[in-house]
Amino acid sequence: MGLHGDGRGPAGGRAARVGPRRSGGLRGGLAVFAAVAAVFTLTLPPSVPGGDSGKVSQGRPPAGLVAHPPGYPLFTLVAKLAIILFPFGSVAYRVNLLCGFFGAVAASLLFFTVFRLSGSYAGGILAAGVFSFSRLTWQWSIAAEVFSLNNLFVGLLMALTVHFEEAATAKERSKIAKIGAFCCGLSLCNQHTIVLYVLCIIPWILFRLLKEKELSLGSLLKLSLYFCVGLLPYVYLPVSSYLNQARWTWGDQTTLLGFLTHFLREEYGTFSLAKSEIGSSMSKILLSQVTSMRTQLSFNIQALAIWANICLARK
Repeated sequence: MGLHGDGRGPAGGRAARVGPRRSGGLRGGLAVFAAVAAVFTLTLPPSVPGGDSGKVSQGRPPAGLVAHPPGYPLFTLVAKLAIILFPFGSVAYRVNLLCGFFGAVAASLLFFTVFRLSGSYAGGILAAGVFSFSRLTWQWSIAAEVFSLNNLFVGLLMALTVHFEEAATAKERSKIAKIGAFCCGLSLCNQHTIVLYVLCIIPWILFRLLKEKELSLGSLLKLSLYFCVGLLPYVYLPVSSYLNQARWTWGDQTTLLGFLTHFLREEYGTFSLAKSEIGSSMSKILLSQVTSMRTQLSFNIQALAIWANICLARK
């Protein structure tokens, strides 16, 4: 009774804290979603905004094309669904609207994560607002691009990680780990840059399960299976390439070599996950990212970020 029944032990204390935060986080997350979705919807471009938007919004019947490497099958399929379900606006506008909703979900997940960690509504709203309405995030959350869906997956994986950390039972941890494994695989069907998050999350989850003596060969195989199931949207590439005879696409994905060439982004460079105006090396990309943060975020926000890291290091 001391550990579970009266709420005075570690498990009871954790449950007492998590319960109100979970319900409050859900309500706050819905409010953040509604607010961000409203702003994004009001600022949507009515047509193709530029970049790759024209290409990714053309993955619709009857064209059924395969997008440029690595194919982005998940985004293509969801965009097709949005084009069919949304009965208004141009094709480009419908996909823009879909991406705006993705961006709003990403904001709500960020709020949910920060609130669950801190218990602060203000902190969650600040984090979601600063992220969502920074120039680049806002710009690419209202365009027919894969970035807002990628942000959604990053937010989802962060929320699941916090949920896993707060789980009080082995059954709950196992359930969250399986959902997370599926989401990791599914996220890689959108944008490969998320592998940087996946490679951090998976070892940590496995370490925690091993520490709790809940990791066995059977459970590892199950997690691997869930991860592979998440990759199933990639079946779209050879199917679409076959049905449309690879028209207007990057090569022929009906062969194993053609599929791997596309999946591994060999035309761009497999390990070149991003590029900047000053080059594609990792050091130059990181320098570009730091420079972008300095120009896009006010001094107050940068100071808050530094202070947050100092507080985290003290714990």
